[in-house]
Amino acid sequence: MSFDLYLQTFRDGSASGIALDIVRDAFGKHVVEVDEDFWQVQYGPEDSSDIFLQPLGNEAFLIHTISIHRPCRDMRLWESLYLLLGLPGTIAYYPGCKSPLMRDPQAALDMPAQLRESLGEPVMVNDAMDIFQSIEGI
Repeated sequence: MSFDLYLQTFRDGSASGIALDIVRDAFGKHVVEVDEDFWQVQYGPEDSSDIFLQPLGNEAFLIHTISIHRPCRDMRLWESLYLLLGLPGTIAYYPGCKSPLMRDPQAALDMPAQLRESLGEPVMVNDAMDIFQSIEGI
């Protein structure tokens, strides 16, 4: 799939962050840290994706935005993303999406109003396949 998928975390309408160690653990042994803000997940010769990390302000150990460039079809990637979506205030979206995705119902309330107006109300996902199927149709 050739597009970008974004995960962002908010609290009370403002940017929030996910601990870098939690992000690293979500991808497990499949992550290769090329640079401090550029990683790759590699599941095999045909299944890899680039990951770009944006810290929360000057807090390098807190990640506000995770960008997945060219998300591969390997379900282990989607399981990792599902784990991260379970964190408080975290949403996922992509260019052209009808609604952002969430696991935590509080995420809808934590989103900035302007983002909610532009992306719409988040919808719940129940598992990794829900995320994959909602995106596969683009």
